[in-house]
Amino acid sequence: MQTSVAPQRELKLFWLAVGNLIASTGSSFMWPMTTIYMHNYLHESLTVAGIVLFLDSLLMIGGSYFGGYIYDHLNPRRWLLTSIGISLLAVTILIFYNGWPAYPIFLLLDAFGIGITNTILNSMATSITRYTSRYVFNITYLMMNLGVVLGTLCVGFIIDISITLIFVINAIMIFVFLIIAFYCYFPVTNHAKKRRNKDPKTSTTSSAAVRVIMGILLVAFCIQLGYSQWSSNLSVYMGTKGINMAKYSLLWTLNGVIIVLSQPVISWVDERFNVNTLYKLFGGTAMFIVAFFSLTFAREYSGFVLSMILVTVAEVYTFPTISAVVDELSGLNEKGKYQANVNVAFSAGRAVGPLFGGVIIDLLTYNTLFISMALLILISGILLVSLVRTNLRKKDHA
Repeated sequence: MQTSVAPQRELKLFWLAVGNLIASTGSSFMWPMTTIYMHNYLHESLTVAGIVLFLDSLLMIGGSYFGGYIYDHLNPRRWLLTSIGISLLAVTILIFYNGWPAYPIFLLLDAFGIGITNTILNSMATSITRYTSRYVFNITYLMMNLGVVLGTLCVGFIIDISITLIFVINAIMIFVFLIIAFYCYFPVTNHAKKRRNKDPKTSTTSSAAVRVIMGILLVAFCIQLGYSQWSSNLSVYMGTKGINMAKYSLLWTLNGVIIVLSQPVISWVDERFNVNTLYKLFGGTAMFIVAFFSLTFAREYSGFVLSMILVTVAEVYTFPTISAVVDELSGLNEKGKYQANVNVAFSAGRAVGPLFGGVIIDLLTYNTLFISMALLILISGILLVSLVRTNLRKKDHA
């Protein structure tokens, strides 16, 4: 007598997208206020705030590495629930204890949980076979940025009511995310283990693909090194041009609106015309070079608006594509490892970027910084093209 085995159900893209939306909305209540809260409310110096933000990035990098290992070797669903629980615990404690040093301690604990969560979510996205990886990452990236827009738009109003209310709302968001993960993310339990004993040629990543992935990660790091200037040193530079903070903040609203409106169109074009993801990555990298170089000509507010539009279009083209290309190149049993590396490359760029930019500005000029950013991306882009040409045959990547 044969026993029937229930078919393994696939993770639903809808629930993965909803999870990204809720998680990013909640976290977007926190990061815009970190420096302001520590300086204006806790009366700590900007140097101390900068150190905390640097440690925040390091903890997120550590969480990303751990999350990648978890997905490939352990039970990703169980650890996803644990990492969400870590963030929920940290933010809940901040509701009641948000002074010094409780605030930075639990902020860092939250960052570690977020690092694990984000990497596992990205890795889970690779398990969805109903859609192409580029479509999956386009959708999750769209929802993540929609959450950022919602969170950053609301935080300015909420912070005027109560700082504590920000922690309360974030905790509620995380709790809802935990419920969704518990009931809807069950298909990926032991996902990596179920893939074992497959064809060795597809279970691990080829040495040629690893070299290309390393080139992609270098491009990601250089891009984020430059992109982080917009959220740090650019605000000071625009102030020297007589542009106030309200207009600077409006640029980020423009950034979010462009992403939310353009991402569905770009995703449709990708699927309709089967756009080559590597060519799309090359195009996005080229746009970043133009965007940073254009800052050397920005004198009036309109110039910064144009640069932000160029940066945002480049971001929409490039950021989700990096994850998609790395997914296509990595072996079945190493999806978590390389998605973790993507998160680490971005986090490292965010951690080093403000300090790197500050040093160049102090020693040289803002224009030198902008040109340096463009040149770094150009050099890393040329290296990536060279690695692709020497390591990948045309049939290896459509």
